[in-house]
Amino acid sequence: MVEPPALQHNRHWRMAVWALRAGYVALAVAIAGLVVLLSQSTPWILLAGVICWLAAAALTVTGVVWARRELPQPRPGYWSLRFMLIHDTVHGLAEPERS
Repeated sequence: MVEPPALQHNRHWRMAVWALRAGYVALAVAIAGLVVLLSQSTPWILLAGVICWLAAAALTVTGVVWARRELPQPRPGYWSLRFMLIHDTVHGLAEPERS
């Protein structure tokens, strides 16, 4: 998996990375809401988590599609972009080397 250098500084790619990170948090909130709901409490936490997760998913997909569209030919496939996106959410942007 070789990530095109143009992706690292693409604003749509950065949006997709941050949206996926927010989606991780929203998923955790939704799971916590499910636990709260199963303990016979209010469903509002679950609802908030699901709505935030759906918004994050939409932003992630939109960012990936726009970022791929701006890449020069030959473009990587969506399957490999998925792995690049997951990698970037965990590792972040590499610092430039200083001499």
